[in-house]
Amino acid sequence: MTAYEQQAESIYNRLIETERQAEPNLLFLCSYLLGHISLVSAEQGETAAEFNLRVEQSLDDAFKIDKLSTEDLHDIRALWVQLSETSI
Repeated sequence: MTAYEQQAESIYNRLIETERQAEPNLLFLCSYLLGHISLVSAEQGETAAEFNLRVEQSLDDAFKIDKLSTEDLHDIRALWVQLSETSI
């Protein structure tokens, strides 16, 4: 398993665990990120940094079109940073 795949699996599993005990706002954030994690996980890569970069690009692209509040954008990005900095 590549570092890319390990990073994807680690973050995905942590999000699922967080989602199980989340209140509605955090549940939304987890669900939003899970969609992006799943899409990026389907791609091929080698490093954890490459995985993180692709997720960030996916989020940036989506934020340009999704009708999210400024608070939601901030909260999604903050959760992503927390997850990406504390994974493998």
